[in-house]
Amino acid sequence: METTFDFNINDNEYTYNVNSTINLHIKKINNSVAILYFTDEIGNKINIPDGLIVYTYDYQTNKKIIQMSIHQVYPLCWTDDYVIELNKIVLINIRNQRKWNITSV
Repeated sequence: METTFDFNINDNEYTYNVNSTINLHIKKINNSVAILYFTDEIGNKINIPDGLIVYTYDYQTNKKIIQMSIHQVYPLCWTDDYVIELNKIVLINIRNQRKWNITSV
């Protein structure tokens, strides 16, 4: 299922149900950064699940770049694409549309 995460919407948040006890959240922090974090089934923040990997690819070499968490969150920049895997199974792909609206005057 495809959805759009819009950085122009205040307090935008995306939730993905990983399983019956883990929810993945992506929450807008400002106009260029979101954070990825996890909660349990009743909404309490939890540690990053074991086996979770967040990565992107280098645009020039196409090499996989593993992202590092800060405490129990991953910062995500709107200009990058990301893949989130749990135990080597892809949960979600995040693809930046890289579009500009250009208006001539």
